[in-house]
Amino acid sequence: MQHSLPFRSAGFTLVELVVVIVIAGIVAAFAAPRFFDDRTFLERGYYEELTAVLKYSQKLALASGCPVRVEIDGAGYAARQQAEQGGTCDTDDSSWGTDVALADGDVLAGSMPMGVALSQAATLTFDALGRTDLGSDLSINIGPFELKVLADSGFVQAP
Repeated sequence: MQHSLPFRSAGFTLVELVVVIVIAGIVAAFAAPRFFDDRTFLERGYYEELTAVLKYSQKLALASGCPVRVEIDGAGYAARQQAEQGGTCDTDDSSWGTDVALADGDVLAGSMPMGVALSQAATLTFDALGRTDLGSDLSINIGPFELKVLADSGFVQAP
């Protein structure tokens, strides 16, 4: 005697598959751009780089006794010193023609990554005591990150 078992389906129905695909598509439409947008990482990296440049420039001015000028604009940044004269800096030099060299010989200059925006351009000079020539505190925003240089002390605040 043969017993007949009720028919059991193995797998999913077409409606279930379509619903899962639609839900996966909606999730991908909202989540995928966040995985491929690297602007926040570029902004944070440039913020950290600019912070390091300003701190290095201030320390170099203190150590060498010669002022260091940092120019920051939409293209990037560059640090320069006055020309050397007789083993010291020529304070009458207004051209700031000597690029600041790092220990490895590279020039202390860099370009801003594509897609990163700077709130304002600035030129500041650190004197031999580490102070700036700014009349008031300087605040630069790089995306959501704020960099502040205190005018009276030259202290670089990077929260």
